[in-house]
Amino acid sequence: MGFKKKNVIIAVIIGGVVMILPIFFRDSRYYMNILNFSGIFIVLTYSLNLIHGYLGLISIGHAGFFAIGAYVTAGLTMGTTLNFFPSLLIASTAAALAGILLGFPATRIGGHYFVLITLGFGEIVRLIILNWKEVTNGTNGLNNIPPPSFGSWVFASRFSYYYLVLFFILVTMLLTLSLRRSKYGRSMLSLKTGELAATAMGVNPLTTKLINFGMAGLFAGLAGGLYASYIGSISPEAFSVDLSVEVLVMTLVGGSGTLLGPIIGTTFLMVLKEWLRFLREYYMILYGAGIVFVMIFMPYGIMGLAKRISSQLKS
Repeated sequence: MGFKKKNVIIAVIIGGVVMILPIFFRDSRYYMNILNFSGIFIVLTYSLNLIHGYLGLISIGHAGFFAIGAYVTAGLTMGTTLNFFPSLLIASTAAALAGILLGFPATRIGGHYFVLITLGFGEIVRLIILNWKEVTNGTNGLNNIPPPSFGSWVFASRFSYYYLVLFFILVTMLLTLSLRRSKYGRSMLSLKTGELAATAMGVNPLTTKLINFGMAGLFAGLAGGLYASYIGSISPEAFSVDLSVEVLVMTLVGGSGTLLGPIIGTTFLMVLKEWLRFLREYYMILYGAGIVFVMIFMPYGIMGLAKRISSQLKS
C-alpha cells in the first residue's frame, strides 16, 4: 500500500469521525459548546498561522481582526436586511483590508517593534468599539444577534451550527493549502528563511506580505463573524489582548507553519482547559504549566514532534 493511499484512508477515517462526532453530544449543551468554540478558534488560529508560520512574524493584535469580523457581521445582520452570509463576506473583507493596512509596517519593521505595532492595532480596535457607542453600544455590546440562515433553513441549534463551522474550517484549510502551493506561498516561506536572499531571487516583499496579511485578516474576520452569530451577544471585553496571546499559544503548541497545526493546537488547549476546570483556583496554574511543558519539550509544536517520530520510524 503506497504512502499516498494511506494518507487518503487516514483522511477518510478522520473525516468520518468528525462528521458523526456531534451526534453523540447533540443533547449536551456543554460539549456542543466546546466543539463549536474549538471550531471557531481553529479558523482564527489558521489566520495567525499565516503570519507566524509563513513569515516568521509575531502578532498579538489578532483580537482586532476578530472584533472587526464580529461587529461588522452583527451590525449588518441586525441593522440591515442583509442575510448572514453576505454580511459575513463584507465583514471578512473589512478585516482583510485592515490586515493589508497592518501589513505595510511589516515590510519595514520586524522583531519586537512589529509586535508592539500589532499590540497597538488590537487595542485601537478595542477602544473604538468601546467608545463608538452610537454604533457598537459601548460596554453594553450588541445583543440578540440573529442566527445564520440559508433560505428557510436556520442554524439555530448548536448541532446544526457545528456543521456550518466545519464547512468554514474546510474552506480555510483548502485556501491555506492553495496558498502554500502557489508562487506567493513559496515566496512567503523564502522571506521567512532570509528576506535579502529572497529579494535577490526576485521575490517582492511588499506584495507577498500584503497578500499574507490580507488572507490572515480574512480568516480572522470570518472567525469573528461565526463567533458573533453563535453566541448571539458580543461586548468589547471579549476582544482583549489576552485573546491574541491565547491564539498565539495555540499556533505554537500545534506547530507553526503546518497545515494541521492549528487544528491540533486549538483542540488540545481547548480540551485541556476544560479538563482542568474542576481544579478551580489551581486550574490556570496547571494550564500554564502544561503550555510551558509543551513549549520546552516540543519547541516545534505537537506536529513537529509527530514528524520527528515519523522520520525516526522510517529510518
